Amino acid sequence: MIELAAGNKHKKRYFAAFACVIAVAGAKYVFDYVINYKYLIDVPYISQEGSAATGCELVSTAMVLDYYGCDASVEDVINRTPASGLTQTQNGLVGDSPSEYFIGDPRSSHGFGCYAPVVVSVMNSFFEGQKSKKAVDLTGCGIDELISLYIEKDNPVLIWATSNMKEPKKGDTWILKNTGGTFQWISGEHCLVLVGYDKNNYYFNDPYASNGIIPFEKGLVAERYGALGKQAVAVQDAA
Repeated sequence: MIELAAGNKHKKRYFAAFACVIAVAGAKYVFDYVINYKYLIDVPYISQEGSAATGCELVSTAMVLDYYGCDASVEDVINRTPASGLTQTQNGLVGDSPSEYFIGDPRSSHGFGCYAPVVVSVMNSFFEGQKSKKAVDLTGCGIDELISLYIEKDNPVLIWATSNMKEPKKGDTWILKNTGGTFQWISGEHCLVLVGYDKNNYYFNDPYASNGIIPFEKGLVAERYGALGKQAVAVQDAA
């Protein structure tokens, strides 16, 4: 296996070549080279253990901000994130949308989480002083598109899936304050940072349980990503 320096301190490319000899009629030999290719972006890793028990979205945000040179701790990100709790009424739980607030306390094991629009807003609050970068909501993009447009250009992507890519389950339901509609939380919801891929897997900086940089099978990731509405956030140059 050969590691190639890629000119960018955040980028690593790995190649492994294996030669096979195949016998053909008439004693002719064909050499078949199989390339196993792994592409990884070197994003600083942060675990959510001890600081943000249910704040995977905010820890993932801190990792990406660190990658782009922002001086932002997990606590800084939490403090800039609007949060809202649930209230028990005679009609059931009432609360806000996770597209507008972090639902619950990210430091508590009883918190819920937030969705892509909240992360975009928080991340852009850190980029206000730079003016050269901005966070964008890529919800609806397929993973192949995220790879070609962002990962292969050395821009990590936050995606929403489930913890350890387990089967999603129906969670708590509450009435939305603003609309009166009903919202159902997906139990096991999780946000992690897509940093690379190889032939069979996508690689993530996973803040959950100090997983570190971890691969998950491509088909499984696509299923779980879809179950959470194909939510994704990345950073690009500001126009």
